[in-house]
Amino acid sequence: MRIDRLEGYLVRLPLKRPERVADATVDHCDVVVVRLESQGVSGWGEVAPGNSPLTTSEWSGGTFLTLRDQIAPRVLEKGGIASVEILEESVAKLRGNKQAKGALELAWQDLNARLLGKPLWKVLGGEKKPLKIGLTFDRSIQREEFFSGLQRAVDENFGRVTLKIRPGWDLQVVSFARVDYPSWLRLQVDVEGELDFDKHADTLYRMDDFSLTCVEQPLAPRDFVAHAMLKDAIRTPLCLDESIESLSDAEIALDVECCGFFCLKPGRVGGLAESRRIAELAETKNVGCYAGFDLQTSLGFRALAALSSTSNFALPMDYVRFDEIFEYDPVPALPTILVEEPGDEKKGRPARNFRYVELWDEPGLGAEPDLEELKKFAVDQFQFVRSL
Repeated sequence: MRIDRLEGYLVRLPLKRPERVADATVDHCDVVVVRLESQGVSGWGEVAPGNSPLTTSEWSGGTFLTLRDQIAPRVLEKGGIASVEILEESVAKLRGNKQAKGALELAWQDLNARLLGKPLWKVLGGEKKPLKIGLTFDRSIQREEFFSGLQRAVDENFGRVTLKIRPGWDLQVVSFARVDYPSWLRLQVDVEGELDFDKHADTLYRMDDFSLTCVEQPLAPRDFVAHAMLKDAIRTPLCLDESIESLSDAEIALDVECCGFFCLKPGRVGGLAESRRIAELAETKNVGCYAGFDLQTSLGFRALAALSSTSNFALPMDYVRFDEIFEYDPVPALPTILVEEPGDEKKGRPARNFRYVELWDEPGLGAEPDLEELKKFAVDQFQFVRSL
């Protein structure tokens, strides 16, 4: 595949209401969009490391500059990129910067699927099926708003909610959610590495009281040994999120047997190909995965849905109500539907409808942004054109 043009955009998206991200309140969301062109066909990739380096060491402004100054020139030098492995090799000498590499890889995957005339999920080896989705709730100053949001999630048939907790906003809120909401609602908690095994042992051990699907990233990302010790101490499965930035990280986690699930985000690990390698390795060790989603648009969500359609994605994928968050969304949000799941008479559990998203039949991501409209929200941009 010959790359004729490579463009990058730092896009600042106004939010309809302030959102909580890593204990910060934001009124806009910075995302990085990459557009590749070959034979008059465009491929698109989007990542959202965040407005600031709060959840990881990367952020959208830095990712944009890395793409512009380091990655794009190397890719254009190659001329043709025949496979994702060649693409990865072309930027392999650059240390870190997984989000920048991931944005490029996502665009290449979309472009490749469009040139093949196939949906991206199919090219990745996925199955066309409805995908179960869940919502995440962060800390909120107004508790009434927090719990009314949970009730709305139940009323709208979301089968899973994740509660982000911190010291001081932990056992009480989880207890309220478990007692006040139906037993069929899957509860996960996401700690984002904020607890310490020694200091917060009582809190961690109490997680077994709430019939949780999993506890996500309870301890510091690089502390695999402490996670292994915690896994042996409680019954509730552990899920690693920020800990997993590469296949080598997954290998360490699996070697020390420190979790039951991985939360995979394509931008954080460097793309869809690396995400699949991690999911395939995890499957050999009976560790399930789920597709995690940062605050970004429907463009990035479509790539995540394609990944979630592949094997070993066992838990409902992350979802946000795009029309209620963004003033501008570059592509249509995937439609949601209700799917009836069978009950279990022996356990007294009736059949119940749950909310899913549907996949598409069109090539690639199934939709394409209006470039001129996208540019209206770009605060910086670059383009490289291959010389003839």
